[in-house]
Amino acid sequence: MPWCAGLRIGDVSVSVQGCAGAELGAAMLAFEGNWGACDIEVVAGRSPRILPLSSRSSFESGALWTLFRECNDYIFDFASTALGTTPYKRMRVDESFSRVHITLSTEMLAQYGHLFPLEYPADELLITNYLACHGLGVEVHGCGLIDAESGGYLFLGHSEAGKSTTTGMWKASRNPEVLSDDRIILRLHDGELRMYGTPWHGEAGLASPSKTKLSRIFVLQHGPRNEITAMTKAQAAGEVFARSFPPFHSAAGLERTLEFIHRLLDVVPCYRFQFVPDESAVKAVLDFHD
Repeated sequence: MPWCAGLRIGDVSVSVQGCAGAELGAAMLAFEGNWGACDIEVVAGRSPRILPLSSRSSFESGALWTLFRECNDYIFDFASTALGTTPYKRMRVDESFSRVHITLSTEMLAQYGHLFPLEYPADELLITNYLACHGLGVEVHGCGLIDAESGGYLFLGHSEAGKSTTTGMWKASRNPEVLSDDRIILRLHDGELRMYGTPWHGEAGLASPSKTKLSRIFVLQHGPRNEITAMTKAQAAGEVFARSFPPFHSAAGLERTLEFIHRLLDVVPCYRFQFVPDESAVKAVLDFHD
């Protein structure tokens, strides 16, 4: 009997079927569920060997995947020098990022036993491209949390900006629910900005499928004191985009991502938050009023 699973990440529902013996990774278990009709349908299978494509690549990620185009389809080839020179996985996607076929190389992956066909970064690629393709949202680099008394907070930051430090400070003083300590999805719903947890966590390994409303966004920056400064919409758009994960391979996807960021900034303000790494930073945010 074929293996199957249902997932929901950022209110995008995904069905995965095929590849008997597959299993979800630990981080993905919290996002599992039977969601009925799905936004993205994935069918997975195996092949003894995946031959490299003869066509020229459309985009080089500089990491595990390379993108090719064939007619209207996107083809993502995943390769690792640790496994060899040929792809260990191929993901073919239609132009709406709604229909997906994944092929796993039996030869390349035999030593790894049970695998999730959408193992990272394939899962993230699908969700972020689906959101961008349809102008529905954006994934951002930040830590998001829900305080039991005061609601949701999003702190955007590049690597080393203080996301993990901020998560640790809030956990120590307020013990909030952490949606992710590294990557958050933002979407608009009925005139409200909502943030969603993702399974793509950072150093702390914290992830939750929960969601919550946001009333403002903070951009983290280390500083000599705690100081919260308002940004213009133009400034904020640049800062949010710089900390987002848009599809750089797609001009249309980039345009829709920028349009979405401008729309979300019509709903919530954005602030630069210079902070010192102690409990006083938490108090500064809790005491802040627009």
